[in-house]
Amino acid sequence: MSLHRLVFLDLDDTLFQSRRKCPSAGGLRPAAYLADGRAHSFMTARQRSLWQLLDDQATLIPTTARDHDALCRVDLPFRSWRILDYGGVILDPEGHPDGAWLARMAAHAHDSLDELNTLLDRILTFVAQERLALQARLIADFGIHFYLVAKYREGRSADLERLQGELIAPWVAERRPGYRLHRNDNNLAVLPAWLGKEWAVRYLITRLERDWGELLTIGVGDSLSDGSFMAECDYAILPRGSQLFATTLANLVRRD
Repeated sequence: MSLHRLVFLDLDDTLFQSRRKCPSAGGLRPAAYLADGRAHSFMTARQRSLWQLLDDQATLIPTTARDHDALCRVDLPFRSWRILDYGGVILDPEGHPDGAWLARMAAHAHDSLDELNTLLDRILTFVAQERLALQARLIADFGIHFYLVAKYREGRSADLERLQGELIAPWVAERRPGYRLHRNDNNLAVLPAWLGKEWAVRYLITRLERDWGELLTIGVGDSLSDGSFMAECDYAILPRGSQLFATTLANLVRRD
């Protein structure tokens, strides 16, 4: 019996990245754009080859922190299901939100919104008082507020380190296991425990097994936050040199 192959695929820093993160300037192809139309993220030749290999052999399901608008600015032909907003939204092949999943997320989000708004107010006050080059906001999509994100500006990464160490990390520690902190390069996200790519991947695998029968599932991702959804799959692929690689396979590399 032939199994239906599903690949749950993280995008940013897995399949493409900003120009400054590319290993060289040669052979790059734009893959994602800013709202003003400028190319922002690029695929290397190896990444394009990986995309082609997976796209030829399986159904690709982007599994991303991007919201709907940001995913629409990715120049790749996704033709099936899509997982957005760290798992907060699941779109069917026609681009419609899965109603049952969206209702579940809306109920959870209602319970977290006051706490996230209070944290955002504290962050904005701290940023103004300390004159930090930071921006912070709640991420919302399809009318639901999912999580909080903060980013540094003007290359001032130390400002984000201060915010994390002095305010956000203690706030999250006081509320464990209700919230978790995810840091990746210039992004710092505070995620409620009910929000995660792994929950959406588990839900979608269960649904598609009912529709399609037995599946072969593969998870592809680069960051620590991707590890949980990749663990829901039969196999996992991660880029060499990624955050997730550094905490797992890098320890097994022989140097002699």
